[in-house]
Amino acid sequence: MLNLLKIMVLLCLMVACSDDESNFPFGTKVNEVKISASTKDTIINVLVGNAKVPIYLAVPDNCTNPSFPAVVVLHGSGGMWKNDDPNSGEISSQFKEWRDILASNCIVGAFVDSYSGRGVTERTGKWTKAPDNFRISAQFVRPADANAALEQLKQLKFSDGSLVVRAADIGILGFSDGGTALAATLYDTETTPNGWEWTQSFDGKEYDKASGVLPPAPKPKEGFAGGVFYYGGSSGFGYWGTNACNDDANVANIYFPYAPILYQIPEKGYLTDTNLCMYTLLKDKGANVELIEYQNVGHGFDTDENFQSQEARQNTINWFKEILHMN
Repeated sequence: MLNLLKIMVLLCLMVACSDDESNFPFGTKVNEVKISASTKDTIINVLVGNAKVPIYLAVPDNCTNPSFPAVVVLHGSGGMWKNDDPNSGEISSQFKEWRDILASNCIVGAFVDSYSGRGVTERTGKWTKAPDNFRISAQFVRPADANAALEQLKQLKFSDGSLVVRAADIGILGFSDGGTALAATLYDTETTPNGWEWTQSFDGKEYDKASGVLPPAPKPKEGFAGGVFYYGGSSGFGYWGTNACNDDANVANIYFPYAPILYQIPEKGYLTDTNLCMYTLLKDKGANVELIEYQNVGHGFDTDENFQSQEARQNTINWFKEILHMN
């Protein structure tokens, strides 16, 4: 699947074959590169703060493109790796399928693992509760990982010096907790009201900056072209203000994306009602958002073997082809 020689030679020249570290925006540093013998794909490790964040990179072959569009993929609460084992270098079956879907459409895939480098296997137990869950927050930690992947993709070059990825044609795709992180990644920080205080509420207790709640990652100078949101959460535990379903949401909920979003929503998902409210709220505010609701399926339907999953995957690719200038 990969042209490994070209990619490996370039990345060694850039970052990985010495002890030097290259500085990137958003407090990230490229740290090392390794090739997974089992998958033949390339894994890049990027430092985001104090965490080593693996990015599983798949560049398609048998394509005539001089440069590629790309999609950054954010995993859900179950993590990214097969059997929860990042040392294997083998991604889960869901992401293998998406790797192949992207590759078959001549799109670079960059799968970002926000958990293992922070000592988390899955978002369960204490990792769902404050303040422990702040370590992997979908609102203010995982977006920094996504932006690091965005910047890394812009820097990739083939051995002849040509760019692997077109900087203006990078999308983002997120599932469940990754969908929540996708929305936060695309938040337009330039729209934040003056004096806004970033807080979250869990079990009736409010947490603020002193408790570990951070402001969102700054909007990149050249950000994502758009994103596809699969059944994530839209409440933010009060991070964006009042719930999108409340009567005062038009003024008391500040969320607004800087890029278009396609909401892929299951009719029977437990997060669906709030997502539908957020979609309606954003439409009323003039945001560039689209919605497709899939009947008779629930949360996590992307991994179900049914026609709704296949339809949603095709809709995702068709949407990316439009915003990534592939048609």
